[in-house]
Amino acid sequence: MNTNKKEYFFLDVREEEEFIQDFIPNSLNMPVRKVLSVGYGFSSGFWEQMIPKNKVLVLYCSTGKRAKMAEQALKEKDYKIRNVHTLEEAKRFYNAIAN
Repeated sequence: MNTNKKEYFFLDVREEEEFIQDFIPNSLNMPVRKVLSVGYGFSSGFWEQMIPKNKVLVLYCSTGKRAKMAEQALKEKDYKIRNVHTLEEAKRFYNAIAN
């Protein structure tokens, strides 16, 4: 696959307990409930430091449902989203671009 992994940012929207059990290297864990509050209670600069706008986001969770919810919220904040995935799909994509 002719893709540079530096172009992507992996965002795991599962709960912390799920993330600890299994995760993608260098991904950020931010439960969907926190993603849905992006922009509320913090300056937008804070969120842009945590979730970079200069990269394409790959969102994932166990089933894809929470990732889809996060996708809608982040698109409203002008984030670029590649796709939403289950954890297993995101791992396959990560491995494909890592090689």
